[in-house]
Amino acid sequence: MSKKKKSVRFFSIHPDEEKAQIGLSIFNVFKSEVETSLPLREISLKAGISYGTASEYVNLCGKSGFLKISGSGQDELVSFNDSLGKILGVGFKGDRSFLTVMDLSGKVITRAQVGVRHLSELKGRNKEIKGIIEEIKNGMEALGTGFYSAGIALPEELTGKNPRSMDILADGIGRLFDCDVLVTGEATAAGYGERDCGDRSRGRDVLYMHLDIGTGVVIKREMIFEADDSSNGEDKAYLRPWRQFSIVSTAKSLVNKGVGTSIVNMVGGDVNGITLEIVLGAAKDHDELAEDLVRRSGLALGVRTAYLANMFNPAVVILGGGTEREQSNFIQFVKESAKRFLMKKLVDKLEVVPGVLGAEASSIGAASLCRRELFMEV
Repeated sequence: MSKKKKSVRFFSIHPDEEKAQIGLSIFNVFKSEVETSLPLREISLKAGISYGTASEYVNLCGKSGFLKISGSGQDELVSFNDSLGKILGVGFKGDRSFLTVMDLSGKVITRAQVGVRHLSELKGRNKEIKGIIEEIKNGMEALGTGFYSAGIALPEELTGKNPRSMDILADGIGRLFDCDVLVTGEATAAGYGERDCGDRSRGRDVLYMHLDIGTGVVIKREMIFEADDSSNGEDKAYLRPWRQFSIVSTAKSLVNKGVGTSIVNMVGGDVNGITLEIVLGAAKDHDELAEDLVRRSGLALGVRTAYLANMFNPAVVILGGGTEREQSNFIQFVKESAKRFLMKKLVDKLEVVPGVLGAEASSIGAASLCRRELFMEV
């Protein structure tokens, strides 16, 4: 473990600077192409910027070390310099930490899972978070060394209980892998990963709805719009989660009141063990309470989805964070409800699809966001 403290900062989600937007336009070209080396003139045309501007920016990227430039003039080719180092994405789900290693070109090199204490059991104590870092340390051997940067998708189960959890976790990851660290919320990372990996969403404008409470993330080209509880007065404030429709919170409340359900047996009588996966599983087995909770939450999320789709006009809505499980009817309830409240021009055009990455979505998205960040740092 490195003794030197590494830099920790948030990802640049929605940059206003013209230079950063030029960088994202160029990055978007690389993401949309199969070829790993691209002619500079092609980059200029597809990014919609002048050849001179593209040349100037690419040369700056070359000096920063993450792009390679070969040839000259009309024959100049640009590619990623994978020798600069690897990128790590760190995400969490339940009792697992998911680790995704990519090269700068975006190819996944290694995936790993590390067992950690279940997030729902944590009280937010500093000692618990340091324990998570130790668990990751024990499982990091398969990932190798030589990391350029790491991205962490912060789960609300940690940040909501201890404001210092981000600093402790990020500092620990930075020291473990001897690299700088960038952080963002779980929903933003998962949404970015899902958008890039889904056949029906790749390269399109999307609205990502995370979990049953519908934390919203909008991605248009490479611009990301998100919300936290401090958002106020702008369109993105409407992306806040609707916690009042949480399946888990409602299930816990009803079980505590003595309502009969098979969920109690599924968690061994421990109310704190109730998770979204547990309730969806109970609904699949036709538990009456679980079926009712899934139906009501799905219908509510459909209303919310339609409202946000009418506002942001995405091409695709992605449902993720656990609600995408095929064995539940949750997605069908969302679709039926959303269709009733969508503007007419969107009813037959908007696609509502399940996420494809499952529990790895946030770690893959966090690694991908590290690649994106490179183009805003020059």
